[in-house]
Amino acid sequence: MRRVRKYGFWRTARSKRCTGAGALGVVALVGVWPVSVAARQVLPDPVGTVFVTDTIPGYGAVGGIAVDALGFVYVADFRNAVWRLSPDGDLVRFADGLYGASGNAIGPDGDLFQSSFYGHYVARISRTGVVERWVDEGLSGPVGIAAASDGSLFVVNCNAGTVSKVSPDRRVEEFARHDAMACPNGITFDDRGDLYVVSFGDTHVLRITPDGGTSVFTDIPGAGGNAHITFTRGAFFVTKLRGNRVYRVQRDGTVTVLAGTGAQGGTDGPALDATFAGPNGIAASPGGGSLWVNDLVSGQGLGRGTSVVALRHIRMVTLGEVLGALPEDVGPDALAEAHAAYHRARPGEDSSAGAIALGFQWLSAGRIAGALAVFRLNAAMFADDPASVFQYGEALRYTGQPALAAEQYRRVLELDPDHPVAGARLGEVGG
Repeated sequence: MRRVRKYGFWRTARSKRCTGAGALGVVALVGVWPVSVAARQVLPDPVGTVFVTDTIPGYGAVGGIAVDALGFVYVADFRNAVWRLSPDGDLVRFADGLYGASGNAIGPDGDLFQSSFYGHYVARISRTGVVERWVDEGLSGPVGIAAASDGSLFVVNCNAGTVSKVSPDRRVEEFARHDAMACPNGITFDDRGDLYVVSFGDTHVLRITPDGGTSVFTDIPGAGGNAHITFTRGAFFVTKLRGNRVYRVQRDGTVTVLAGTGAQGGTDGPALDATFAGPNGIAASPGGGSLWVNDLVSGQGLGRGTSVVALRHIRMVTLGEVLGALPEDVGPDALAEAHAAYHRARPGEDSSAGAIALGFQWLSAGRIAGALAVFRLNAAMFADDPASVFQYGEALRYTGQPALAAEQYRRVLELDPDHPVAGARLGEVGG
């Protein structure tokens, strides 16, 4: 077991302490920026290096990454093993005996499903590290895996250029194919039940509907080398191994750079100033607070020969952190400016739960004007979300504004006539 975290800061396996924004909290970042709202309102998502494998005996190259509900990170090494990083920073060789450990996913029961690229099979690995060959027919160079809630698996076949469906009873059938599946490498579900696929030999992101219908969703800039894809916080995140960047993709297909300058390197710091050497696997932590990326520092990354890999951590700054970093006496106009700027930088993100939590925190602390501004901004941005509108009504009711609260409760009932509480609240405030 190797310890790769200490004193709350990520450290590499060389015991080299991370520097730059990756090792600083958001408040510390604010402290070194100009005091203006414009500078504070879009705090950078910091990138840090967790470990580098040149001092880890037996480590292979770059496979996939998965994160379970407890925050354990599973990193495949495209050779024989899967490594597990605990939330406390303990790195262990979790499972062995694989054959080109590539893409992976956590199943609904917490087991890890792991592709073996060279063996053309998928293994199920228990939470204690016991490896069971799950399916070994009908696959050809399997890489990425997406696990459905019913136990079905969707596996991309790099060699065949297809997506296979593995039913819970282990039957394998072809589910989808498309001309743009040129060594499909990564696959993920969104929160609506559609699948999204990226290919190493193509620049497109493909969308696959539940009936297997496949179409081009968007295009990642540059040459091929799209590696893996994950979905969190209302957006997709794609690694581009040949482009040394991580991209953010909105629901409408708009693509922006999340992290990386495009230059090859391993510099930590604010995401757009950080450098990557060949980002491959990517996975989001529960709740979307972090992205984990393995980065090919040197070598071919094919599981043979010598490769050096770095595990990188992108901490996704939240709206609550950005607004909470502003001075307590900031006015509603400045809050609105910061709120808008945050969403310009992270368009399409569903920030409503965080905003509601911050609003109630400020109410409890007596920051009434600021709390009401946060609730109002949130309800305006998510005007079709009954929960956002209802909580704005609750804040108005708490602060003694029954007529305004009644307006919000009426709006909630327009959106959701069966809302379990809004009708009663409307009666309470005289509506």
